[in-house]
Amino acid sequence: MRAAWVRDPSNRSFSIDAKASHANAGAAESWFPGGPIVSGEYLDDHFIGSNLGYTTYQGAISVPLWLPGQGTATMRSALADEAVSRARINVQRLLVAVRVLDLASSATLLQKKIGNLRATSTILQRVVHSAQDGLRAGEIASSDFDAVVGEKGDVDSRIAEAEQALESTRAELEALTGSDDIPDILSLDGRILGTQRLALDPSRDPRLIMASALVKSAKASYNLARHSYMPNPTLGVQVTKQGQYGSPWDTQVGAQFSVALPSEARNTPIVMKEVKAMGAAERDATLAKRKVTVEYRQTRARLSSALVMLKHTNTARQALDQRAADLERAWRVGEAPVIEYLRARRSALESGQRAAEADVIWHAAMIRMSLMAGNYP
Repeated sequence: MRAAWVRDPSNRSFSIDAKASHANAGAAESWFPGGPIVSGEYLDDHFIGSNLGYTTYQGAISVPLWLPGQGTATMRSALADEAVSRARINVQRLLVAVRVLDLASSATLLQKKIGNLRATSTILQRVVHSAQDGLRAGEIASSDFDAVVGEKGDVDSRIAEAEQALESTRAELEALTGSDDIPDILSLDGRILGTQRLALDPSRDPRLIMASALVKSAKASYNLARHSYMPNPTLGVQVTKQGQYGSPWDTQVGAQFSVALPSEARNTPIVMKEVKAMGAAERDATLAKRKVTVEYRQTRARLSSALVMLKHTNTARQALDQRAADLERAWRVGEAPVIEYLRARRSALESGQRAAEADVIWHAAMIRMSLMAGNYP
């Protein structure tokens, strides 16, 4: 799972987002919300042909000013965005781990399924040889021989189908982790639940933490919009030089101040946009909490039911394997029809598949509980 996380492109992407938001928060601590503004003018009456000697040079430099509370709101909004990026990293890590677990579970189940099918195919191959000998000796009907051959063919086709599915799963594993080796999830047992001291608390789930971070980010953006109720005013210095024949007032220096008054037509849409974003974030947080809470209960129930299933399916598998072996012996001595034996063998195979499925399910549920508690093998 660590290998998949290292290779995941979202890892670097979300880390970059967090660093960028942190840099934005640092930039919000500056004295001014923007860079200085430089302006200049040149006026001359010679261009209109009057030639009275009126010439004016004018230059100014000004800086924008923070509105009251705007700088702090900008910094808090950037820090909230950074928290969202950090939360996304943890969520993505959980999703990658769960995806690897799902693929490993599917691959392990397919391996066990192929093993059961191959064992059954080997048994049926022996039965085919016996049936062929019996057909030549006239001891069994051709319909019984065809039934045995058909059953063997069906099992072999299921093996090919399962092998193709296993290869596809291996390809997905290799794309995620860089290796097509199937993680051995069956090597872990229930002791990890005790050694890791798992505390399944939905409120600590990365998905709910991210949902909460998104709500805080939306509120911070709303607060910033409330403190940005008009364009930033500017304050600066202006120098004017006027050239006129015989005039003693050739140079002037003064202050410059510019402010655009608040406008509901401009401000209301900006604030309402953040209000809608805040409402959407709170809605998503509520839905995420419901979904995660349900998932935690389902995981606990899956683990409990899989352990019960494993106990009963193992008992059923042993009984059905023994029944199939008894019917095979009875068929060989002519005490039972071959169709009855084939049914018993198929029932034993299906029971073995259910036992394998229960074994994989309880291991997968146990590992999923470990992942939800923040433990990544």
